[in-house]
Amino acid sequence: MSKPQFILHYFLINKYSYLFAVFCIFIVNWLQVEIPRFIQQAIDLLNQTSGDSGQALVENVKLVILFSVLMVIVRVLSRMYSLNPGRITEAALKNDLFHRLNRLPSTFHEKFPSGKLISIINNDLNGIRLFYGIGFLQLFNILFALSLTPIWMWQISPKLTLYSIIPIMVAFVFFRMGFRHLRLLHTKRLGRLQDLSEQLMNYLSGIDLIKNQQMGPWVMQQIAEVNKKLYSTTMKITRIQTFVMPILDYANHIMKVLILGLGGYYVLQSELTIGEITAFLSYSVLLALPLMSLGRIMTVYQMGMASVDSVQTILNSPVAAQDLTLLADEQKNTLRKAPLVVKNLNYSYPGNEQLVLKNICFRINPGQKVGVLGSIGAGKSTLVNCLNHHLDVPSASIYLGDTDITQMSRQDLRGFIRTMTQDAYLFSDTIEKNVRFGSSIIKNKKSENKNTSKVQDVLSLSELSEDIARFTKGDQTVVGEKGIMLSGGQKQRLSIARALFTPSDLIIMDNVLSAVDYETERKILAAVISGVSGQSLLVVSHRVSALESMDNILVLQKGEIIAQGTHQELLVNSEYYLNTWRLQQQDAKDAQ
Repeated sequence: MSKPQFILHYFLINKYSYLFAVFCIFIVNWLQVEIPRFIQQAIDLLNQTSGDSGQALVENVKLVILFSVLMVIVRVLSRMYSLNPGRITEAALKNDLFHRLNRLPSTFHEKFPSGKLISIINNDLNGIRLFYGIGFLQLFNILFALSLTPIWMWQISPKLTLYSIIPIMVAFVFFRMGFRHLRLLHTKRLGRLQDLSEQLMNYLSGIDLIKNQQMGPWVMQQIAEVNKKLYSTTMKITRIQTFVMPILDYANHIMKVLILGLGGYYVLQSELTIGEITAFLSYSVLLALPLMSLGRIMTVYQMGMASVDSVQTILNSPVAAQDLTLLADEQKNTLRKAPLVVKNLNYSYPGNEQLVLKNICFRINPGQKVGVLGSIGAGKSTLVNCLNHHLDVPSASIYLGDTDITQMSRQDLRGFIRTMTQDAYLFSDTIEKNVRFGSSIIKNKKSENKNTSKVQDVLSLSELSEDIARFTKGDQTVVGEKGIMLSGGQKQRLSIARALFTPSDLIIMDNVLSAVDYETERKILAAVISGVSGQSLLVVSHRVSALESMDNILVLQKGEIIAQGTHQELLVNSEYYLNTWRLQQQDAKDAQ
């Protein structure tokens, strides 16, 4: 979507509100230029002594009051219907951004850290809100004021109108010079804000390490450098707004001096009446207001254009074609309980020709429990990220039934495959809501009671019930940001409960029990296996004890499957597996 298309698309969301606002703004400006005309007539009537002049004077005063009251009412309506669309557009754009971010591949998020994305959504959208709100209001105020007011001024005195425009034309030359620099500075400032947000996110995520390693002074220095650049850019913008943009105000003051000087001369020469010069001064005030607003609207315009550029980096980022099309319910039903087949999978990370996975071949049948054993760097996590299509895998390598997963949307695939990783991410909410996260919305009391019972079941399966029973508020305990109130093992077990809460055909457990001891791991896995009967399970671990009960175990070393079979078969056929088992058995005895 190009920039004009972007602006038009979100403008049309509120097209009827804008149309009514334009009508109201026109009425307000028409009333504004009509009122001085009646004031002029009233003042001129003061010098008349005829009997009808008094009645005409009263009529003009009544019209001035009526038009003033009507103008206030219409002005309120114009502001309501022109400012509210800014908020509506902001809300719609946030929804579109979140929807887009949720569908963009991992390669996008590698380029754009979370801090920058947060800055775009928070800071940049403010500029767009102002652009579609107060920017629209001021734009049409200026257009109507600068078109209607000079016409009424010209009707009073063409010569005085021309003299009045001279300082305005000179001021526009200087105004244009500042205007050109302002947009570049606003774009640079938004970039500085994104850099600052990115650094703050990084340092806050590692705050414990910073405290433990006494890195506070170094962190403060790094933040100060980024903040200094932001300050410098902001001050440049302020200087332009302070010394260049107000030049229109100065021109307005010069215009009033000209009107008073020349207008007074024309009154003395009887070319203008007192009423006419009074009306002309009123029109100059009406002309001054949009001129003073012009500097502000230019600032809003520059902020809006710079913000649109930032937002479009997200909205215009390409989404894979297959992710745009979801499977129909009939197609999903045909894939239920289908086997997952991996055929000659080879994978290397972008920019690196070395293969991380080499000729991987295996199959997970419906209801089958498969384990993957490997040391650090064997390629276990890479394999998991290929299976759930987190990474861009080669086509014709992984199939769900007869369907190549590269031809499916990631959203559909993850409806069949649910992944648990060792980095359990929890939200700052209750234990119960963390378990329910991502599940379907409860629609009635009966389903609510049923799901409440299911929450307790999955918490029991993950061996977390006893821990929760010791909490004062039970499963209504708030876990804090990223689960800070829980231990590492409790976080992992809660993530298991969350994955078990919503059924799926295949559950992948990627080293999720690394933070618990051998005995607890054994209990949890036994409970999970019994609780997911009928579902396929893939357990990835560096512990043999976690895989002993698997139907089939793949031994992964340096990205290759060097052996596979049951636990008993591998003890006989794989020296690597046997040595790993003996070493871990000894470690378990030493730990007791």
